[in-house]
Amino acid sequence: MEILEKVKTFVEKSPDGVIEILGPTASGKTGFSIEVATFLQENCGKNVEIISADSRQIYRHTDISSAKISEKKMNGIPHHGLDLIDPDEKMTVFNFQKFAFEKIEEIQNRGNFPILCGGTMLWLDAVSENYIFGENSAEKSVARGEPKWSFLKIGIEWNREKLYERLNARATQQFENGLVEETQKILEKFKLSHNARTSFGYEEIEEFLAGKISRSDAIEKNQKRNRNYAKRQLTWWRGREDIFWLDGESR
Repeated sequence: MEILEKVKTFVEKSPDGVIEILGPTASGKTGFSIEVATFLQENCGKNVEIISADSRQIYRHTDISSAKISEKKMNGIPHHGLDLIDPDEKMTVFNFQKFAFEKIEEIQNRGNFPILCGGTMLWLDAVSENYIFGENSAEKSVARGEPKWSFLKIGIEWNREKLYERLNARATQQFENGLVEETQKILEKFKLSHNARTSFGYEEIEEFLAGKISRSDAIEKNQKRNRNYAKRQLTWWRGREDIFWLDGESR
C-alpha cells in the first residue's frame, strides 16, 4: 500500500517524529493505527505505542458507548489515553495537551515511536500545532508555538453515504452489545453534565428508559447524533493541506 511506504519513509527521515491518524467517527482509525504500528514493527524495527486522542475514550466504564478498543484488538501494542478519569470528571484540551506531550516524550525516551490517533479535532491540533494557553489554562490564546515534533498526518475519508452506513451500523451494534445496560450503570453511579449525556447519546437512552421513546427511536436519535458529529469533524478538516487523505474503501 502506498500509504505504508509513505509512513516508512517518514519514520526513516524523522525518527523523532509523530504519526497522527485522524478521521470522522467510525472511519476505521483504530484498526488502521494497529495496522501501521504492526507494519513499523515488522519493516522498520520500531516498537510503537499509541496515544488515543478521543474525548470520550478517556472515561472509565464507557467501553461500548465510546467504541473503545479491546485489549485483544490492541495486538500487544501499548495504548495510552484510555480510562483516565471517571464520567463525572472533566478533562480540558489543556489537560490533554499536557498529557500527550508527556507521553510522546516518554515513548521516544524508551526508543519507541508514537502514534497519535483519534477524532477529537481540537485535541489533535493542540498537540500537533502546539497551541499556547492563557494563564488560567482554560482557553487557548490566538498564538501557536513552533511544533515540538515533525508530524505525518493521515486522515481516513469515506464517501459520505458509505460513512453514514458505517455510523448507522455501529450504533445499532452498540445497542445490541449492551449500550443501554452500560448506560444504566453509569447513570446510577455518576452525576453527568448535559454535555456528557448528549455527546455519548445517554440523553436518548434516558428517554427510552423513561418510556418516552421506543428503542428504535433511541437508535435513530443515536445515529443522527453521530452523523452530525461526523459532519462537524469533516468541516473542521476541510481544505487542510497538511493532511494526507486515505480512501477508507481502498484499505
